[in-house]
Amino acid sequence: MLENVLKGADFDHLADLHAQRIQAVKAIRINTDRTSDLVSKIRLFMRSATGGAESSCASLTAPTRGGKTTIVNTFRAAFEPEASSTSDQMPIVYVEVPSSATPKTLGRAALERLRDINPDRGDGDYKRLQITKGLRKRGTRLLIFDEMQRLVERDRGKVSYKVADWIQGLINDSQGECSFLLVGTTRSRRIYEANGHLVGRNDFHFEILPYKRESEDPEDWKRYRAYLAHFDQQLREHAGFAVSDLHKSDLARRIHAASLGYPGATAKLIQTAAVDSLLNSDGERLDLESFATGFDRLWRYSEAAKTNPFSASRPPLPEQVWPEPWEDSLD
Repeated sequence: MLENVLKGADFDHLADLHAQRIQAVKAIRINTDRTSDLVSKIRLFMRSATGGAESSCASLTAPTRGGKTTIVNTFRAAFEPEASSTSDQMPIVYVEVPSSATPKTLGRAALERLRDINPDRGDGDYKRLQITKGLRKRGTRLLIFDEMQRLVERDRGKVSYKVADWIQGLINDSQGECSFLLVGTTRSRRIYEANGHLVGRNDFHFEILPYKRESEDPEDWKRYRAYLAHFDQQLREHAGFAVSDLHKSDLARRIHAASLGYPGATAKLIQTAAVDSLLNSDGERLDLESFATGFDRLWRYSEAAKTNPFSASRPPLPEQVWPEPWEDSLD
């Protein structure tokens, strides 16, 4: 318990050990079947999208905390450059869409990632030309634009057409040489609805799907419980926790109701509960109290959750926890 650490005679040593356990919890990443499947599909898209006469663009969407960041990071880490590449070659370029983006600010962000010597120079059209040259110079096969939902106003749903059209122009300019992956929460779908050419009907549309409940898909439920068991194992091996039996039916059903079965939300919930246990409890194992506190902490500023699934007398149904569609409530 943190109180014992603070009062301990050997504070520095105990504090370091405590901090290491917290860092170990936060560093846990589970390679689920969802992750492996989507990473493989994105790799296939990248390898098959260039070399033709048409432009190639795909999208990856998921609700908030659905797990898209894990997919993108795993893909970037797993990709191995070709043996002939040099230090100047950048097969993959990752660009985060700035808040309140304009063609100029997004262009600057892309040029910075391409290591352009003067990314501030010129307007949006000039930057688009420089990006096209930079992609060719770096041998880039895939350009990832992440956080695409920032091009859609949260309240009114208004799409930034200028930026969407600018991206479309960049895709057209790079046809046959570089493919594009547009990543965002489900709100970003409005961009593709407004610009039917941005992600063509024949290109890939990747979505992170939640794990199903036992009544919906028994095999998928087994995979979810295996995921929880694997997370339990990682907590034991890397963060010093005892067995918490996360995969047991009662607790697994509560975790599923709290996260709707999305891998990203499940991981965030478990990590939040584990850190809270280290800070405010004995840090030995995770129980209902740990998860109840973690759930409240995670959704403290949201009114979307109507009940805490870890405080109920029996595991509730997901719709009892989240009466409204998650992507509408949280995105």
